[in-house]
Amino acid sequence: MTDAQIAARKAESWARSPWLFVRDACLTRDEADGGKVKRFPDLPYLRHICETWQTHRMLAIPKSRRMMLTWLMLALHLHTALFTPRSAIFVQSKKAEDSDYLIRDNRMLFVYGNLPGWLRSFGLPSATSKEFLVSFSNGSSVRAVSQGADQLRQYTATAVLCDEIAFWERARETWRALRPIVQGGGRVTLISSAAPGFFEAVVKGELRDGAARGR
Repeated sequence: MTDAQIAARKAESWARSPWLFVRDACLTRDEADGGKVKRFPDLPYLRHICETWQTHRMLAIPKSRRMMLTWLMLALHLHTALFTPRSAIFVQSKKAEDSDYLIRDNRMLFVYGNLPGWLRSFGLPSATSKEFLVSFSNGSSVRAVSQGADQLRQYTATAVLCDEIAFWERARETWRALRPIVQGGGRVTLISSAAPGFFEAVVKGELRDGAARGR
C-alpha cells in the first residue's frame, strides 16, 4: 500500500469517526501550561463523550476547566462542518462576542489551521472568516450568536453548541426555541460549569416543559 493510499484510508476513518479525528488530527492550546500546543489526550472519558455525542441528538454536560470540554466540542462541531457538506452550525453564548471568540483563531479556527497539511489533498474544505461567521468551501458554515429565543428563528440548524448556558439570563427561553431543532433531526449540545437552576434541571432531566434528554 502506498503512502497516499494509507493517508486516504486515514482521512476516510476520520470522516467516519469524530473520536479518531479529535485524537489523531486535532491540536489545542493549553493556557494552563504556558499556551503550549498539544494533542488531545487519549483518555477514556473524552472518547466516551465523543461517542455519546455522535449517537445522541441532545446532550447537556457539566464541565470543569481541565476537562477540555469546550475545546472538544468545538473540534466535534468542526468535524461536522468539514465532513458533512452544507451543515449550518451555530455556537451560542451569553454574548455574540463570546461566541465569536470561540469560532475564530483562538479556538475553532486554531484547530482547523493546525490540521495535518496532507489532509488538504483529500478534500479538506477551505475556510474563510469574518465577524461572527466562518464559511467553508463545501457549503458548511459556523455562525456565532448570542443567547435568546429569536437568534435562530430564520435558520435551519444542523447543530447548535451552547456554552456556559447555566449563566445565561434567557437560558430557558433559548432552550424552548432550540427544542424543534432536536425534534427535526438536528443536534443541540449544552455545556457549562455546574450551577444550580435551569442547567441543573436539564442535566437531571427535571424540566417540566419537555424532555431534556433524547436521541
